[in-house]
Amino acid sequence: MFSDINPSLFDNAEFKEDSVREVVILPILNRLGFTPSGHNRVIRSKSLVHPFIYAGTRKIPVKMIPDYTLAVDNVPKLILDAKSPTEDILSRANVQQAYSYAIHPEIKCQRFALCNGKSLVIFDVDDNDPLLHLMFSDFEKRWEEIEDYLSPKHLKNPVLRDFAPDFGCALFKSGLAEGSNITLLPARLNMFARLDDTMIMAAANTKFSEKWHCVSFDFNRILLPDFLAGLPAPLADAFSEALNRHPFQAAAELAIEVDIETILGPEINSNFESYRPLIVQKVLAARFDPLPLMSEVNDIPDNIFRLRKAYSIKQ
Repeated sequence: MFSDINPSLFDNAEFKEDSVREVVILPILNRLGFTPSGHNRVIRSKSLVHPFIYAGTRKIPVKMIPDYTLAVDNVPKLILDAKSPTEDILSRANVQQAYSYAIHPEIKCQRFALCNGKSLVIFDVDDNDPLLHLMFSDFEKRWEEIEDYLSPKHLKNPVLRDFAPDFGCALFKSGLAEGSNITLLPARLNMFARLDDTMIMAAANTKFSEKWHCVSFDFNRILLPDFLAGLPAPLADAFSEALNRHPFQAAAELAIEVDIETILGPEINSNFESYRPLIVQKVLAARFDPLPLMSEVNDIPDNIFRLRKAYSIKQ
């Protein structure tokens, strides 16, 4: 996106705020999916009808108009203020100015950002420290972090930032084609869930490119016995039965380890995110690892069958 821009350009006296808007900020907003109209809208130089905020009973005038208001479904979500490369976007005056836009009664958004071309900084109105501060040289290689704070879906649902990125999507972005064969030796599985009468999903976490990713394995129910083959028969029966009754879930808690052949599946869009499951073709081997985990998982609801708990009870 910025491969043809030499950072020395920012030291040119003729490269001012208007250049930052056109050369740096506009490509970012376009790539994020913001347009002048529609559900994900960028509003340029929004005019504030009541150009002041209240501090107690005292009116404080807002002297300038925010450069960009990012709105999702017509709700302002973030203010982005452009500055000249000579401006310090972390200076108290500049941060306070952008903050005053964000908390204005006609905007009232939780996030605000400043960009001078050389760097981008993003704040939450309730925090003094930046949520993200990136130099221009990092914009491309850390683009996913920019998306985490500025993309329409993350502005609409900030909780998505806590989600681990999807492994299947990461493989696709790295050049692996849909339908490619992927063999995993081994995969330690966590939560199983019945999707419908024929399909089951198993989730796991894996490190890819030095970052934890979530993996979704989809497989036909006829393969379930192969996944459970390493379990003692009573545990395999209890695990299988848990998937046949509400809430149709069972926690393997990394006690089930398998070697599997998969293919990269199609992109699936849910309410909150997109992901690509790995579709299991064959289970090569399955093992049971009853050794205690270093730290127990405590976020599994009480009504979910837990394999390790069931094993300890039987012992």
